Amino acid sequence: MTVPLTVPVVPSRLAILSTIGLVVLGLGGAARAQDTEAPRARTWTPLFNGRDLSGWTPKIVGHDAGDNFADTFRVVDGLLTVAYDGYDGEFQGRFGHLFHAKEFSNYRLRVEYRFTGEQMRGGPGWAWRNSGMMIHGQPVATMGKDQDFPVSIEVQLLGGAEKGERPTANLCTPGTNVVRDGKLYLPHVLNSTSATFRGDGWVTVEAEVRGDTIRHLVGGDTVLSYDAPQLDPRDGDAKKLLAYGRDKMLHRGTISLQSESHPVQFRRVEILELDAPGPWLEPLAGKALTEHCTTKGNWTLADGTAQLTPREGETGWQRYDHYLWLEGDYGDFEAEFDYRLQANGNSGFYFHVGDVATPVATGVEVQLFATVPDKVDLTDHDSGGIIPGGPPSSNASRGPGEWNHMHVLCEDGQVLVTLNGKLVHTMALDHAKIADRPRSGTIGFQDHSLPLELRRWRVRRI
Repeated sequence: MTVPLTVPVVPSRLAILSTIGLVVLGLGGAARAQDTEAPRARTWTPLFNGRDLSGWTPKIVGHDAGDNFADTFRVVDGLLTVAYDGYDGEFQGRFGHLFHAKEFSNYRLRVEYRFTGEQMRGGPGWAWRNSGMMIHGQPVATMGKDQDFPVSIEVQLLGGAEKGERPTANLCTPGTNVVRDGKLYLPHVLNSTSATFRGDGWVTVEAEVRGDTIRHLVGGDTVLSYDAPQLDPRDGDAKKLLAYGRDKMLHRGTISLQSESHPVQFRRVEILELDAPGPWLEPLAGKALTEHCTTKGNWTLADGTAQLTPREGETGWQRYDHYLWLEGDYGDFEAEFDYRLQANGNSGFYFHVGDVATPVATGVEVQLFATVPDKVDLTDHDSGGIIPGGPPSSNASRGPGEWNHMHVLCEDGQVLVTLNGKLVHTMALDHAKIADRPRSGTIGFQDHSLPLELRRWRVRRI
């Protein structure tokens, strides 16, 4: 919680300024040079033109690349369609993939899909209402004629039955592995936290690939994330790629869509290419906070967890300059961390701070608060709120005594706050309440004279 500033309240505007001009204050109160910067123009590019399969190559088990057996992949009424009416009664393990011609490295891939009709007879039970978008895949020319699946990272596209839960946007790893929570993840499937989508409605799923980190998103919410996608040397097809000189770590690759025995349609397949991010910095991974941070407060670091313990007799916000500051200046950035607060606990994640002596007046705060999970009437002082700015769109807090995970993305003039996987705030930097704040500055955590724990904090420039 911070001392509120007297600022007129106006509706939030999500459009990004075409030209930004403001005076940014420097550390210690020194004025920075005026900086006028136009946000980078990014546009979604359709990979499917709605007319034909130009730019795509089919590969079906038992057939050479380019042989679209039984017209499995086709365009029907402007929809990219996977159909099996030309098959001879049985699926017979003829898994297929439709490869886009280009390889990609940093991007957001968005597809809109729906399942139709009945599963092809002979299809495996797990393939009922099952498809996928394969990313970081091997080139189609390197696939064996009888190879079932490309070595790749699969973002599963699933549909649910009338009863039971079946999330979509799960991870499958044909010939690959990933790192999850700092450890190599070897099982073939990792479920997401998405809802179950039943019936034949359209579902939108995104995969965001930034450097070595991949996120699966449904409806803007992050339902799964992991790091360091890589070839699995235990897998026969991956071994061949390694023998051909393919790098074990997957930094780019093909995109393909699956045919796995259940008819499916896509009405949107598009990509937003992104800049390569900087490396992750993990300020709590060292032996001392002073390796990457500065503070005057009562902070300690042990086993990767930073802890603020107020001095005896301190209750509430009594000190104004004992924050935990990360060294360096950050403009567009990505940060994530776990935090834990006690009942009525209060702190904040600060960014774009122009003067660490006056962070409330020269920075933006994402509120960290021990919001109880059943609270409905939210303010900007609940977890995920932006100060000054407004309340979170929903209550995603796990409450006092529980670890919460927050992800903050500041890019192209917007701030997106995701709490425990739920997108809870989207605000433009030209919003009236923060338009006067610097567009770059220091990152840090507030000292509110209340206990706070932090772990798994990492930051990178984008």
